[in-house]
Amino acid sequence: MSVSLTVMTFNLLEDQAEDSPNSWQARKDLCVSVITSYSPMILCTQQGVKSQLEYLQQCLPGYNQMGISRKGSEDTSDEHCTIFYDKEKVELLEGGTFWLSESPSVPGSMSWGSEVPCIATWAISFLRNPPPP
Repeated sequence: MSVSLTVMTFNLLEDQAEDSPNSWQARKDLCVSVITSYSPMILCTQQGVKSQLEYLQQCLPGYNQMGISRKGSEDTSDEHCTIFYDKEKVELLEGGTFWLSESPSVPGSMSWGSEVPCIATWAISFLRNPPPP
């Protein structure tokens, strides 16, 4: 049996200055258009801030999300690596975040000369309704 899983990765590039051509205001509708044109089952984002992730969630009502800030779950001001998943097609079984440092379970930890905390968000899921054989 062959099962197809569509995954997209998308760097949201945080929110730039309002007068910048890379401001979120100038890019947000294009980002949503690209995402919806591919309809990924799983969408992995990088460098997203809370306002961007909230906008995506509003525009992608068929998706749930999981992920935290690179400073930890209590922080809402910094960048996130968030995973969105199509809640009709995918069930999240388990997920989490670890820090790319000598202390991977310590929120906000930095090592090896990094200037900011670096994180990886992971998820284990399964397809809800795989196609029949």
